[in-house]
This record gives sequence, C-alpha cells and structure tokens, in this order.
Amino acid sequence: MLIASRQKAVIASVKAGIAEKFRTKDLGKARFILGIEIDYDMERRTSGISQKAYTESIIKKFGQENAKSCLTPLEPGVNLTKADEPQTEEDRAKMKSKPYRSLVGSLMYLACGTRPGISVAVAKLSRFLENPGEKHWDAGIKVVRYLLKTNDVPSCSMAYWERGLKPIPMRTGPAIGTTDAR
Repeated sequence: MLIASRQKAVIASVKAGIAEKFRTKDLGKARFILGIEIDYDMERRTSGISQKAYTESIIKKFGQENAKSCLTPLEPGVNLTKADEPQTEEDRAKMKSKPYRSLVGSLMYLACGTRPGISVAVAKLSRFLENPGEKHWDAGIKVVRYLLKTNDVPSCSMAYWERGLKPIPMRTGPAIGTTDAR
C-alpha cells in the first residue's frame, strides 16, 4: 500500500489506523509500484517516475536494441490510412506473422503509465488493429526506436517548491495525421 501526504502526522495517523487492524511492515519510501520506478533527488528537491525496465523490454521484444534511435515518435506529416492496409491475401498473410497487436498494446501500456508523449502516435496506430499494413508496422517500430533515444529521461518529473508541488512541463511528440475516418 502506498501512503502519500505532505504532512508526516497524516501519514503516521493512517499507518497507525491500519496497524490496529492488520499486521503491517513499513518498507520505507516507495521505489517501485505497479512496475513504475519512483526516483527521488532530495538534494535537487525533485522526484520522477519512469518505466525504464519495461521500455527496455519493449525495445528487446521487437528487436530494436541495435537500431538507430529517432528524435520523434513518428515522422511529421506521415498519414496512416485505410489505403495502407493489405490489399491481397499474400500481404495479409505476411502481416499476420508480425505481432502488431502486441506492439500497439505494449506501447499503449507505456503511454498510459509514464509516456504521454507517445499517446497520440499510439492512438493513431490502434486504429488499424484489425488489418494493419506494412506502413502501420513500420510506424509502430519507429515509436519503439524513439524510446531508445528517450529512455534515460524521467518522463514525469515534479519539482518541490516552498509552497508545494509544481509540475515541470513535459515534451510531447508530434501528432501524426490521418485522412480517413474510422
């Protein structure tokens, strides 16, 4: 269980209340919760969260460990459309061997957790889960290659100021367009 408050007295009170009814063990400051790493820098008065290990597993799962990294999740101005879906049975069979759903699902979990900068790209990719084409696959792999470039940067950071928390703005990737409605 994670207990958070600005006031130590509130934390102590909650812990005491729980300890009255249940056997508890205080593990100290949280470092991981639900696969999300929490990093504190008391000297700089900042904290951040990341899914670095999960991101590395995605990079490895899709064979991009030695690929060239990218500066953006997707190419600016790229359009993913229904016309990019496979048109022949041969093309459909070729795409069936590619784990497109797994790719998009992995990226979606990451976007929902700590990487909102890829969420627009993931939303666009998810429109083609039923019948993805080679262009859709390549666009998804490009998002993975973007993760290579940005994996060491905490994606969500907070700076502690005298009067509470103030978010540090995050960079988000460019949106990709689409010309058809689905």
